[in-house]
This record gives sequence, C-alpha cells and structure tokens, in this order.
Amino acid sequence: MHAGRRLLALVVSSAVVVFILGWMYNTHRTLQREAKEGFFRQYNVQQQLLAAQASRTIEEIFATFHQNLLVVASLFERSAVTVARAQDVQASLRSIYQTLGDTPLIDLVVFDALGDVVGIEPPDPYTLGRNYSWRGYFRWARDTGRPGQMYLSPFLRLEGGQNRGDMAVIVATGMYAPDGRFKGVVMCTLNFDQMAREHVLSLRIGEGGYAWLVDSNNETVLVDPNGRISSMGFREAFAESWPDLYRLLVSTRDGLPGTGSYRFLDGNDPPRSVEKLVGYAPVRIEDRLWTLGVCTPVPEVAALMGAHLSRLETFSFTSIAVVVLGACLLLGLVLGWNSTLHSEVAVRTHDLEHATRQLQDTFEALSVARKTAAVGRLALGLAHEIRNPLSAIRVNMQYLQGKVPGDERTRESFDIVEGEILRLNNLLGEVLSFAKVSPVEPVPVDLVAEVRRVLTLLEPRLRGQAVAVRLESADEPLVAICDPGQVRQVFLNLVLNALDAVETVPAPQLTVRFSRQGDAAVVRIGDNGVGVAAEDLPNIFDPFFTTRASGFGLGLSITESIVVRNQGSVAVESTAGGGSTFSVSLPAAALPDTGEETG
Repeated sequence: MHAGRRLLALVVSSAVVVFILGWMYNTHRTLQREAKEGFFRQYNVQQQLLAAQASRTIEEIFATFHQNLLVVASLFERSAVTVARAQDVQASLRSIYQTLGDTPLIDLVVFDALGDVVGIEPPDPYTLGRNYSWRGYFRWARDTGRPGQMYLSPFLRLEGGQNRGDMAVIVATGMYAPDGRFKGVVMCTLNFDQMAREHVLSLRIGEGGYAWLVDSNNETVLVDPNGRISSMGFREAFAESWPDLYRLLVSTRDGLPGTGSYRFLDGNDPPRSVEKLVGYAPVRIEDRLWTLGVCTPVPEVAALMGAHLSRLETFSFTSIAVVVLGACLLLGLVLGWNSTLHSEVAVRTHDLEHATRQLQDTFEALSVARKTAAVGRLALGLAHEIRNPLSAIRVNMQYLQGKVPGDERTRESFDIVEGEILRLNNLLGEVLSFAKVSPVEPVPVDLVAEVRRVLTLLEPRLRGQAVAVRLESADEPLVAICDPGQVRQVFLNLVLNALDAVETVPAPQLTVRFSRQGDAAVVRIGDNGVGVAAEDLPNIFDPFFTTRASGFGLGLSITESIVVRNQGSVAVESTAGGGSTFSVSLPAAALPDTGEETG
C-alpha cells in the first residue's frame, strides 16, 4: 500500500513538474516575443520621427531657395532685365548669396528674356554674356511657367569647377511683367552631393544604421541604402534581388509616412541577407514627391535590448532550475522543500522588482527624449520660418536704403533696423544650435567645484540681489561620472531659476547641499522664494510651461533632458510661498580603495 502511494506521489509530482516546466518555458517564450515586438515597434517610431525631422529640413532648404529667388526677381520687377540693371543690384545679389552661405548653393544666375546671362554671383566673366536659352529650366519659364512657381531640374553631373563630378540640381523661377510678358529667369545651382552628405548620409544610427532618399514620383533612387548617390530605377536596383525593399519603395508613392522592415544584402557578408527595420517620411518640393527613410539592421537593434533579454532568460532558466531542484527536494526532503522554495521565490521576486524599476527608468528616459525631440523640432521649424522672411526684409531694406535720400536721421534708422535683423539672425542661430542634441562625454567631475564655478560666475547678480548663499557638506569633493559642460549648464539653469524665484522676498537665501546616497551623487539647490503651486508641480518640466510673465518655459525642460542623458534624474519639492528645492542625482564615481584591512 505504502509503495503504491509512493509510486502515485512520484507520478503526480513528476507530472506536476513537467506541467510547470512546460508552462514556464511557454511563458518565457511569449514574454520574450512580446518584449521584442514592442521594442522594435517603438524603435521604428523613433526612426520615423528622425526621418520626418530630416525631411522637414530638406523641404526648408528648397523653400529658402525659392523665397530668395523671388526676392531676386523683385529686384527686376519695375525694370528691364539687363546687364546695366544687374550691375545696379549687384550688391543685393551678393548679399543674398552670402545669406545662403550655409546652404549647398554653388551659384546664383540671372538671365534676360533671350537667355543671355546678365548677372552672376559669385562673379564669373566666362559665364557672363553666354546664352543658355536651350536649357530646360529656361524653356520651362518662358513657355509654361507662371509667376511664383518654382522649377526643379532633373539631376545632372557637374563637368567643371571645384565641384566637378558632383551631382547637382537647378532651382529656378521665371520673371514676368504685370501683363504676363516673360522678362527672364533667375536660377541657382545646388550641390546635391553636399546636401546629401549633410542631411541624408549624416543620419547614422549605431554602426549599421543609415538613411536613404528616393524620388517616389519617378521611382528612382537618389541616395541608395549603401550610402551612394545614384539615379537608378527601383526595378533595376531592387526588384530582382530584394523584392521586399522594392515593394516598400513602390508603396511610398502614396506620400504617407510609415514604418516596416525588409531584407537586404549584408555588406560585411554578401552571401547572407539581413533584415532591417525602417521608418520613412515624405519630402514634398513643389509637385515633386521624395521619400526619406532611416533604417537599422535587426541584429543591431536586438543587441540594444540584449541586456534586458539576457536578464529575462537568466531569470527564466534559473527559475526552471529552482523548480527541478524543488521537486527533487520534495521527493527526498519534504520538510526542507518549503523553506528552500520560499527563499528562492524571495530572491527571484527581488530580481523581478529590480528589472521592473530599470524598465520604468528606461521608459521615463524615453519620454524625456521624445519631449526634447518635440521641442527641437518646434525650434527648428520656428527658426526656419522666421529666417526666410527675415532675409527678404534685410535685402529689401538694403534696396530701399539705396533709393531713399541719405539724411542723418534716415541713416540712423536704417542702421537700427540692420542691427536688429543681425541680432535676430544670431538668436535664430542659437535656437538652431539648441535643437541639435550634443553627445555626452562622461568623465569624473567634482560637483562641488562645478557649483562653486557657477556661483562665481553669477556673483555680481547674487551681490546685486543681496542673496545669502550657504553651502553644506562642501569641504570634500563629490565626484560624479558625467559631461562637465552639460552638468555645469544644469547648475547654471537651476541657480538662475532660484534667483528669479527670490527677487521679491525680503531676505533671499540660496542653499546648496551635497551628499552621496549609495551609487548616486546628489546636489540639492534650494531657495526661500515664491515656490510653485501644487497643481503646477506635475507640469514644471514640460516644454513651454511657465508661471512667470517673462520667459519661454524651456529652462527646466532642457535641464531634465541633460540630466537624463547623463544617466541621472532630477526632482523638485515646492510649496506656494514656501520656496523650492531641486535635487539632481548623477552616477557617483567609485570610492577610492584605502587598502585598509579589518581583523
């Protein structure tokens, strides 16, 4: 009887063990697959956002050229297009050319109604006076063009000059009298190779990530997936060897953004194919539709989440081993099995909680990165939208300056306008620089020294506001691993924020506390200022959120973005009328080994 019961217990225990092992294995495989699919979807969304931002930049480049061509055309609006008139406005042509100096512009040319070159910048005596009425852009402007329309030529290869051998495109617009009579053409030549290097080939993600550009209307490849500037057709380039990519490129004719994947030739091992994730966005230039895609090999994307998958596999297989061990102990030592299982479950629960916290931190960092990317795209869009009319204003102001009588007061007014335009251009340059995320170069940084350096920089304002400054626990260095320039910007932003908060209090104070908490170096910057209302605290790090009458609400959003990129975190404690304290946590450097032994 007892032998039968033991046999039954053995069979039941074995069945339970087999069932549990099968359930755990299937659960592990499901979790791994779902985690991988979710990570790939999110990665593709980020690639699509990057492609959309680059597409917008290319559209803005061509819009800038179109706008400036219209400005040049306006110089001949009330006169004939002649060599004499071109010489009269030569200074304005030069100014427009110089304004476009940071673009891939090669030259700016003005033609009369017969196709003769009457003006060119930079000056070229060889080209001046030559006839180009047989060129496609001239025939288009003369025969079919309309006022305000832009012409974009097919690609052509430059045959001479310092850009010889590069691919180029011509952007042109016609000049017409009020009665519609054709007067001439103004056009500029763009170095497409330079534009592709700066705005397509520069989009690198990891070691194998890259961007490509195609003409969806004409089904031709402009920048191929191997980084070469080309003019091959879709079918010729991809239909036979890589049908997935061919079908994806054909589908871009609908002009919609999207994501996907395709199999492509591995450059390091040609006989082997590799799957790639891709996000793409349309590029619209007049009636032309291009598509820009950003892609990354799947093995490289999978490597990014390798640590998480490795931790999941370790946990799963360790749990399986624990179950097997528990079953053996159950059969041999029933009393000890329960205690062992309880201990192992506690250990695995702690591991799972740790992994969950890390995953939460990763998603929080991703949220901050997307928020910063949104601010960067908005800043780029605003800067480009303002820069184009600003250039037109400057050119027309210079034109008016030459026409208006030159009394002293008028000259002073023109000088004031010129100065303000230059100041706005400098400001727009700073906004464009802000939108480009700087790489992090982490090194050991003494946070105490960095805070002291910021306080020294702001000493005149501290003294002017009669702010009492107190440093606590600042006698010894507090070393963190971070980018010194970026972290110095964080402290500068927070101290300036505190100084703004204490402007109206009678006895302003600024307190900085330094401490080390585990693996984190913590700096707390507090003030006794006006504080923040409880309902505003959840939004304090959002872009463009501010409670002050002045300012744009970008300072704290930029601060949070910098801290997260340096593997840290920032938090705030505040009450209305009770002051605020910002806590910045950064990875602390390892403590030095003293070499002492205890016995």
